[in-house]
Amino acid sequence: MKQMLGMVMAGAKDIGALRRFYEDGLGWTPWTPADDNQVQYRLGGTVLVFLPLPYLEAERGVSATPQGNVSLAMFLSSKAEVDAAFQKALNAGATETSPVRERDFGVYSGYVADPEGNSWEICWSQFLHQDGDGSLQFRPG
Repeated sequence: MKQMLGMVMAGAKDIGALRRFYEDGLGWTPWTPADDNQVQYRLGGTVLVFLPLPYLEAERGVSATPQGNVSLAMFLSSKAEVDAAFQKALNAGATETSPVRERDFGVYSGYVADPEGNSWEICWSQFLHQDGDGSLQFRPG
């Protein structure tokens, strides 16, 4: 199953803190030029979009009270990369919500929350392999 392009949007209280975390801390670069109204990052088949709460409120015409936090997964190609990315996230100000360990279904992962409380599973799976075009494929067995 190829990883499909998806977009996740979250209301952010502090765009500056998110930029420091994702750009300076994790070394990501914006997928599109960031402006005062949005920050976008691309990782694999996921585009992560952060919009400030007042912007969402104006667009929707209703209160932009967050509807819960966003949960995302960062798939890496080795356990060593998981360990390094997990530590990098903690050094950049993430909060550990579950330590890195072997989990069910052949997954090695740990959980962190970014400065806005969005949850990340940083993981490797023996069943995920990179296809020729760079997309991820799930190959059981």
